[in-house]
Amino acid sequence: MYFLEIKKEHKEFLGSIRHWEQLKVAFETDNIWIKDFSPEQLNSAEIQQLPYKTVYEAKENLLFEKDKRLPSKKMPQGLLWAPILRALPVSLPGFNHNFFGIDQKLKVVLKPSEDVKEAFGLLVDYEELKPYIEWAPKYRLQPLNWVVLGKKILIIGNPLLPIKGSTYWFDNHFLIPTGYNFEWFALTRILQEKLNPLQENIILWNQDNSYTVIPKTTLKELSISSFRLTFS
Repeated sequence: MYFLEIKKEHKEFLGSIRHWEQLKVAFETDNIWIKDFSPEQLNSAEIQQLPYKTVYEAKENLLFEKDKRLPSKKMPQGLLWAPILRALPVSLPGFNHNFFGIDQKLKVVLKPSEDVKEAFGLLVDYEELKPYIEWAPKYRLQPLNWVVLGKKILIIGNPLLPIKGSTYWFDNHFLIPTGYNFEWFALTRILQEKLNPLQENIILWNQDNSYTVIPKTTLKELSISSFRLTFS
């Protein structure tokens, strides 16, 4: 059997696995213990990307860190186990989007990812978009929405236009540069709850880890007329 151990001060990170309802949780002084993982869950991205955790395999009352041959400690005695939904209420301690924890800090950063996902956002220059949109057929523009962001234009939808620009994939109301993901992508849901609790915005992340909040009400249907009116 496998067990996961994490400090109580980091329990907000467990929100990413709280939906695995068969899990059992026990509290021990400063630590939280979790058990009853399925093999698929144990090897999932949610567990691999969970910070500050240690996974043990229990053998004859001894705990071995996963894939290690020597025991690390004895199994704690007297733990009282409860279903994870009851042990960890929906309302978890708050944190800001830049740093986590108390004694330790964890920056929210993007890193290259091998995931292949369909692009859903395109950030382009006005000079690139204008020649195409002036001659594009109506049906090619109808599925798309757009908004002006400073000197750039963001187009959202699918299929995107075949013009030069920066592409983004869409996840939980986040637009993330294609080929990238959060270093701790298991925290996406928690980030969304903190940055966009009412889901009334789209958040565009940049490769330098900054972001732009885009109210959905500012998006317009892409058309030749809306483009000309905006830049007339």
